[in-house]
Amino acid sequence: MRYSERMPTDRFTELAEVAADRHGYFELADSREIGYADNTIAQMARRGRIERVSQGVYRIPFLPAGRLGPYMAAALWPAGVRGVISRASALDLWEVGDVNPAKIHITVPRAHRVQRGVPAVYELHREDLAADEVTEIEGVPVVTLERAIRECHALHLATDLLEQAIRHGREQGLLSTAQARRLEAEVGSDRVAVGRA
Repeated sequence: MRYSERMPTDRFTELAEVAADRHGYFELADSREIGYADNTIAQMARRGRIERVSQGVYRIPFLPAGRLGPYMAAALWPAGVRGVISRASALDLWEVGDVNPAKIHITVPRAHRVQRGVPAVYELHREDLAADEVTEIEGVPVVTLERAIRECHALHLATDLLEQAIRHGREQGLLSTAQARRLEAEVGSDRVAVGRA
């Protein structure tokens, strides 16, 4: 291999910088913007310089993905739209409790139609989220903690896990006092209902 082939090009350095902000991942749209042709990216994947993760999504192997890497890959997976991490996966991402979801929950707009099978590790939900219900954690799109707790409450996640999430969210400054009180009242109503049964 010639020396020039081993040295990263300016374009590849720029692509790596984009991917570094996304836990090692990039989309074809990113590489096109930098000046790469799609067939060049496909060739780089065949040679092992980059990894193809899903349709239009790639990863640069030497960049560490860390704990958030799988969440970023999940958010990029729905081609044509940015997915948002939601439900119990969002609680895990917010690090406010002991939830350990078996799948990564991704919410996409109702109108979005997925053209291929959903990988077994993902649970896809179609819902139109308001702008104030979505935020980011280190670049990963995620529903707000308040929204995540409400989603999990609606899905009947164990009350003690919801109370733990509210408590930790308040302690970490992720929920205001007013938000925490509203959520405690909603979640606490389940205990009252069970007590009356």
